[in-house]
This record gives sequence, C-alpha cells and structure tokens, in this order.
Amino acid sequence: MEHCAAIAAAAGLRADWPAFVTEWRSLYQPAIAPVRDGQRLWADFDELHRETLDTLLPKYALNTLSDADRDHMVYGWHLLHGWPDTVQGLTRLRQRHILGALSNGTTRQLVDMAKRSAFPWDVIFGADQWQTYKPAPALYLGALKLLKAPASSVVMVAAHNNDLQAAQNHGLQTAFIHRPTEDPAPTARYTYIATDFNDLATQLGC
Repeated sequence: MEHCAAIAAAAGLRADWPAFVTEWRSLYQPAIAPVRDGQRLWADFDELHRETLDTLLPKYALNTLSDADRDHMVYGWHLLHGWPDTVQGLTRLRQRHILGALSNGTTRQLVDMAKRSAFPWDVIFGADQWQTYKPAPALYLGALKLLKAPASSVVMVAAHNNDLQAAQNHGLQTAFIHRPTEDPAPTARYTYIATDFNDLATQLGC
C-alpha cells in the first residue's frame, strides 16, 4: 500500500489506498482462472497484475500514471513482507526439514521476497516453472518429482483451504496456518492446524 501511494504521490495523485489494494488483490483469482483452465495462453503473475492494474486505475482516477509507474506498482508485489513469525518459524523447521516455497508467484518474485525478508528456503518453485496455477495438479506433482520425495513425506503448508485440499488429493500431508487476512478457518481435516510457523515447528518437534 505504501509502495503504491509513494508512486502516485510523486505523480501528484492520491487515492483510497486500502480500498485500492484490497480490490486489486481481489482480481487475482479471476485473472489466473482462464490461464489455469486453458482458456488463454500462459501469462505470469507480473503480466496478470499489470492487466488487472490497468483495468482498475480509471476507477480510482489514476489512469494518468505512466507505463513506468505502472510497472513499478506491479513490482510492489515482489516487496511483500512475511508475517512476523515467518523467519523464526522457518528457521526452526529447517533444522530438520527441507523447506520449499510453492507459489503462484513467479520464481523471480519469490527470490526477491526471500532476499528482502531473509526467508530460509532450500528451494523455490514458482508457477512459471509449470506455466499454470494452483490448484492445478502440475505444481504439486512437479514439486514432488523435483524433490524426489513421496507425497506422504511432504507437508503442504498454507492459509488457503483450496490449496491444502488440492494437496490432499495428491497424497500430501497438510498444515493449515491461521492468518487474519486469509481463510478464516479450516474447512477440512488437515494433518496439522497451527496458529503460526512457530506453533507448527513445535508440533513437528523442531
């Protein structure tokens, strides 16, 4: 939000930034669905965010922003911070487990986020590696193949029920993390339910 506000302020523009960012994010699932369902050619996270941004700017009287400013706004998705428990919890988990990010974001986006927040990933899997989006099977099965790990030995950790239920369908263990801005509660029986990464690390004996 601050990133978008700063870019617009430099161009002499203002907007209701909480409303803007919330609405922009709400366009994410409708944007990836046609790609995942084979109704349009592959477009990565950055391309889709740019498309949805362009459709949203006139509503907030921001359509005079230059192409460079728009691209800079999209790059803001590479600058997201983790939750306060993330680094400590992941560091604990990494003592005994291989840690990997499996995301609908681009590989570069995940790398930028990891470097910014010091996420201790062992491996990063972006959707651009399979050119589709979760919950498509290719991402879960592709990550398992690259890790050379049986599904039953892998835990998919997420704050979204559709992600976890898709992982369950492919035999993975699952862990639901409560996050205040994501799915409010688990809607299925998962292997683990945790308040945050530190709680999950404790449950896994780390």
